[in-house]
Amino acid sequence: MADLLLIYDGRNSLFRIGARQAARVSDGIRFIPWQASITQEFFQAQFGDHLFAFVLINPEADRVHAGGETVRHLLRERGAPRSVATVLEHIYQIIGDPFGRVVHGRAPADIDGTFPIDENARPHVKAIQRECSLGSCHN
Repeated sequence: MADLLLIYDGRNSLFRIGARQAARVSDGIRFIPWQASITQEFFQAQFGDHLFAFVLINPEADRVHAGGETVRHLLRERGAPRSVATVLEHIYQIIGDPFGRVVHGRAPADIDGTFPIDENARPHVKAIQRECSLGSCHN
């Protein structure tokens, strides 16, 4: 089973610390900062832009979850009840923009949903997997 790849904003030191701690206890999830060049290349190939977004890549299912869908799929992957995952996804949709502006200095991209991994993005997913397997996913 391939690891899930969670792309988050690594500029904030609290988020970096949180990602490192979560990585120690989260089997099957790799945490990759949005600022990493391999991440930016993936976004360019997948969405046609260097978006700022919370994204979960599932290489095995050949899917990319963005925005609230990231929250829902991540929680469901961890065994949260469907109703809880759905509620938290809706909360993310409501507070995502204001939270992004206050904490990250910009609103996340207006993308939400599940998408197939684009053919042009597959090599970048492989590059992220290779780099993560070498233990250099975080900054």
